[in-house]
Amino acid sequence: MQVPISTSEVLDAMRAVTITDISTRAEFKSAIRACLVKSEDHRHAFDTVFELYFAPPVPDSAEDSGNGRLVAPLESLSDAELREILIDAAATEGDTLLREIANVTVNRHAGIQPGRAVAGTFYTYRAMRAMGADSLVTDILSRSRHDDRPMTRLATRMAREHAENRVERFRQLVESRIRIALVADRGADAVAATLRTPLPEDSDFLTASSEQIAAMRTVMDPLGRKLASALTDKRKRSGRQVVDIRRTIRGSMSTGGIPLDLRMAEPRPSKPKLVVLADISGSVATFAEFTLRLMSALRMEFASLRSFVFIDGVDEVTHIFAEASTIVEASARINNEKLGVWLDGRSDYGHALEDFADRCLHDLDSRSTVLILGDARNNYHNPRADILDVVRARAGHLYWLNPEKQVLWNSGDSVISEYSKHCDEVHECRNIRQLAAFVEALD
Repeated sequence: MQVPISTSEVLDAMRAVTITDISTRAEFKSAIRACLVKSEDHRHAFDTVFELYFAPPVPDSAEDSGNGRLVAPLESLSDAELREILIDAAATEGDTLLREIANVTVNRHAGIQPGRAVAGTFYTYRAMRAMGADSLVTDILSRSRHDDRPMTRLATRMAREHAENRVERFRQLVESRIRIALVADRGADAVAATLRTPLPEDSDFLTASSEQIAAMRTVMDPLGRKLASALTDKRKRSGRQVVDIRRTIRGSMSTGGIPLDLRMAEPRPSKPKLVVLADISGSVATFAEFTLRLMSALRMEFASLRSFVFIDGVDEVTHIFAEASTIVEASARINNEKLGVWLDGRSDYGHALEDFADRCLHDLDSRSTVLILGDARNNYHNPRADILDVVRARAGHLYWLNPEKQVLWNSGDSVISEYSKHCDEVHECRNIRQLAAFVEALD
């Protein structure tokens, strides 16, 4: 688990500490978080690491828990009674009561075993299961209804989101209490070693969980805008400078017509053309989705952007991305129309490349950049790597992005070495960060 932090941000945090009351844990945490966390996606990672290395002492009794008058009565309640109070507390705002219920729940049901090297996920599961987590949202919604009058769709949606957020907050408090106990038992470093999960931009395309995929999607749109701006600036800087004759002559009037100060014209580099050929077979479908999502966000930075998908055949989907309002709608249409399938729907790069050359070769020129996305696992068919020589001869650049770990290349039915001979560059591209780095480096 890591949050990208620069040296200047560390120095800012150190300065903030000098003017903060470090004896007040909440104030200390807020000060350094304001200096180190730049994205809401990174906040939970920061909070987790802070709890590991600046954990409060584990309470030995109700009196030591921070609110002894509140905890003692809670400990005397049955699980059913405790859950009723949890539902009431979750229907309102504030964390004080939720935190104490979490403490009692963990003490009673987590079953933490001293010395066991685990991350605490199972302990969290046991504690949440004891509180009937699966139906908490529904029960909170029922409790928050004060009459039988129907609610508007907006009011219903807002109420559900509030209930879901409150249940998630309770789960975070349970996790926090468990981590404090684990740190007290094994130390912060030992617990940190069991909690190393990637940030959304570092999650592996091919092994990401559904939660990680959802988190990855949230960073794609701002990333697309950022890269679009970077590509525009790069082309302006790399453009050939030309003297603006009119401005130069006008400026020379003050020096007797001698052009001492050359005025340069604004660079206006021509936009490149991009052709994307993406493998959408099951093994790399997630990778293809995110790459096409990013390319769609960058389409205004290219003179033209054509997108093709393939499994054992090739179909152009440029019009689908133009017509669809979201990438989800476009992906659904590609799946429903069974695009990219020619015969049996099993990867056949050789036939796909043949089909692609027949459809697109005559449209390629020196301004074209061809980008192939796939793991090059060809089910032992003829790879037809020679076709890439023809494509590269027509296009300005030919790049291949492979979502597999490089150590797995050329194992089994992978023929990436056959294709790499005919490409300008072949890159490992397993996550959003690597994908962004590649796009930023495009000419």
